[in-house]
This record gives sequence, structure tokens and C-alpha cells, in this order.
Amino acid sequence: MATERKEIQYSVGIEDLYICMMSGSETADAIPTYDAVVYQQTNISDLTISATSTNFVKWASNKKIINITKNTAFGLAFNLAGLNREVKDKIFGKTRTKGISFEKAIAKEYPKFAVGAIFPLNDGSKLARWYPRCTVAPIEESWKTQNEEMTVDDITYTITADPLLFNDVTQAELDTGAADAAGVTVADFMKQVVCDESQIATLFPGTTGA
Repeated sequence: MATERKEIQYSVGIEDLYICMMSGSETADAIPTYDAVVYQQTNISDLTISATSTNFVKWASNKKIINITKNTAFGLAFNLAGLNREVKDKIFGKTRTKGISFEKAIAKEYPKFAVGAIFPLNDGSKLARWYPRCTVAPIEESWKTQNEEMTVDDITYTITADPLLFNDVTQAELDTGAADAAGVTVADFMKQVVCDESQIATLFPGTTGA
């Protein structure tokens, strides 16, 4: 049996935030459609990603014969140094007339959108991810006066990434350092929302690798 030593990779930061609104009604029969515009924001201070998973264990004949884990959603906790007002209004479903909007104490469903982020690694490669079915939770805001030492406080946005109705995808990830990445760049990956295997041949033709 051969022994092989491999170099390790680790995260060295986080780059831009990408948001693309889902257009129309999502169905279980087709890949959802998204707006033609992908909003790119240089504003992420930090991101915490948590998994909402369930575990099923089956014992028989005094042995653990089944151990199944199902991840039903991701929780994305962003600390952002600001957010464009147009993008913010869209993800919260705010409609303005002459700049004025109204918040009502009624049940409502927030708009769905895709969230993307880029994570550079120590070896020069990058991870790029799309979370294709996201909704935001109401945020807590704090406003305070400035003094001689000006500060810009981050705002925390809590986003839930649920599985798509069409294919149960919660996350699509590109690893540019993978052996078969074969020319798929982060820029190519982030130009549109990637959420199904059927898109690979059309979005990245001739780059399937060996």
C-alpha cells in the first residue's frame, strides 16, 4: 500500500457577495428562472455557514447498519458593511412610491433569490458557491451618532438557503483547484446562477476535463 503526502488547502478570506433575484413562480417541474442581472457587492466582513441536518440511525443484529444524514438547509449569517438600497429593497420585497414604502403587520413571504460568494484558498485556487433558493429574515438595526472617531458598524443579515423544489439542490460549488476543473473560471461561474447538473454542458462547453 502506497503512502502519498498531499499539500493542505485552507481559507484565506472571503471576497464579493453576489445576489440574483428569482423571477416568476418556482415549480417542481423545471429549473427556476432568475433575473438577467447579478448584483455584485464588495461588502462582506464575515460569513458563518451552519447546516440544518437530521440524522437517521438503524441498528440490527447488535450492529449499526444504517447511518444516514440529510442536510435540509443552510443558515448564512452575513455581517455586511452596507448593502445597495436597490438590492436591499428587492430581497425584502419593498415597493416604493415616490421613495416611500410601508411595513405592515401581516403575514408575508419574502422574495426568493440566489446568493453567491467566493472564498480564496492559500494555494491560489478559489471556491465559488451559489445558494440558489434563499430568503432573508427581518434584521435588527442600530443607529447612533458619530464622534471624532468615526466608525461604520456591520449589519447582520440572516439568510436561509433551502433546497430547490425542482432538484433539492441547496448549494452548487466550483473548486478551481480540482483536477477536472479544466478551465472553468470563477468569473464564468458567477456570471449566472448555477443550480443543476444539466447546466454544465451549456454554460461551460468544452471544459469537462479528463
